Amino acid sequence: MNEEIKEKIISRAESNPFVRHLGVKFTSIEDGAIEAKMTLKPEFKQYSGVIHGGVLASLADTVAGFAAYTMTPTEKDVLTAELKTSFLRAAWGDELIAKGFVIKPGRNIHFSECEIYCDGKLVCKASGTFCVVHPQV
Repeated sequence: MNEEIKEKIISRAESNPFVRHLGVKFTSIEDGAIEAKMTLKPEFKQYSGVIHGGVLASLADTVAGFAAYTMTPTEKDVLTAELKTSFLRAAWGDELIAKGFVIKPGRNIHFSECEIYCDGKLVCKASGTFCVVHPQV
C-alpha cells in the first residue's frame, strides 16, 4: 500500500464532517480493501430501537467508496454513482464493523462492495459504482 494514499485516506476521513459525525474509524487500509468500525449512538436508532437503514447505507457508501479510493491515482477523487443496499437483519448492539473491497477497478469506474456486521452477524450488504473524477475545488 502506497503510504501517500493511506495518509490521504485518513486525512480525508478525519476532515469530512459527516464521516466524523458517524464516528467511522479505519482499522485496516490495504490496496482494494478497507475495514472500519463505528460505535453506535442513540441518535442512530429508529423508532423501534434498531439502527436506522440510512446509517447502515451511509457507512456502506463510506467504506466501499474509500476502498475504491485505494485503487485511484492520488491526483483523482471518487464519487458514488450508484449504491444498492440490502438490509439482511436488524442491527442491535454497540458497534458496527464494515468491510469494503473493490471487485473491479477501472480507469474511470470502480465497482466495490461492503459488508456490515453487528455482534458478529451480517446485517447489511451493499454494492456500489464509483466514478473516478478530477478533484472538485
